[in-house]
Amino acid sequence: MIRQTSPDKIRGKLVKYKLGDCLAIRLKNGDFIGVLMTGKFNSYYNLTFMDFCINKRPEIQDFISGQFFGTRFGSWEELTYAVDQRMIKCNYIDKSSDIELIGSLDLVSNFISAGYGYLNDTDQILDYYKAEMPVRIEKSKNAEKFPEIAFVSKHLIEMKKIIK
Repeated sequence: MIRQTSPDKIRGKLVKYKLGDCLAIRLKNGDFIGVLMTGKFNSYYNLTFMDFCINKRPEIQDFISGQFFGTRFGSWEELTYAVDQRMIKCNYIDKSSDIELIGSLDLVSNFISAGYGYLNDTDQILDYYKAEMPVRIEKSKNAEKFPEIAFVSKHLIEMKKIIK
């Protein structure tokens, strides 16, 4: 379970986004990447990437029907989902005109973190997305063919698995 470890404030100011918020990040070429706000730690948002990079502003349905960067833990009988998180300074996200709220989803409370790393700006966001997406597509295909490896490594997981 991912729990809030700090209030929704930084130095007395409220942060802009909360758990379950769906954000669109506009890239320099005009495309949009979707990310899900999966937590906040100190002065960082924990963002989990979605499987889409599209040439129009995404809609909430793109998030609901999409897949997130994550994995599974446990067994098929006792399954837990984990989100891969990238930590980005709240101030950077809150002040960016290239990041906007699309909507919010009510998430289950029992997902966990599969790991995290830090990113600083939209250039690093795009680089991370470009590097990770082909790996996750391939590993997700392999997990479909060989269910015994579905609990190892990086996958794309259906959003409906973590939406209430």
